[in-house]
Amino acid sequence: MPEEGHPEIMKTNAIGRVYTVHPNNAECFYLRMLLHEIRGPTNFTDLRTIDGYIYHTYREACQRLGLLENDNHWELTLQEATLTASAEQIRKLFAIILTTCNPSNPKQLIQRQKYVLKNTSHWH
Repeated sequence: MPEEGHPEIMKTNAIGRVYTVHPNNAECFYLRMLLHEIRGPTNFTDLRTIDGYIYHTYREACQRLGLLENDNHWELTLQEATLTASAEQIRKLFAIILTTCNPSNPKQLIQRQKYVLKNTSHWH
């Protein structure tokens, strides 16, 4: 059925086009991922609801669905760095990972690395 006043536009309940979003526009990027994954959402809360739990962000919902890669390789990289690198070098490496590698859960990554670094001689 044509949209009133616009005979070339059809009115439907389906999304016709989802535009590309750069990952730097984080929540929009994760929203887009969820729009491709979740069937039949009727509101934005539906997109953040996974197994009956409403996540605070679209990113958290994406993580719960397994749409994002985990940060194991970044954790291993930082752990290996503690064997030979100085504290300053480790901090620089961590900054590079955060700013250029887009880890899936940066808060969790830093929390785990705090524990690792506290238990090495580099944490001073």
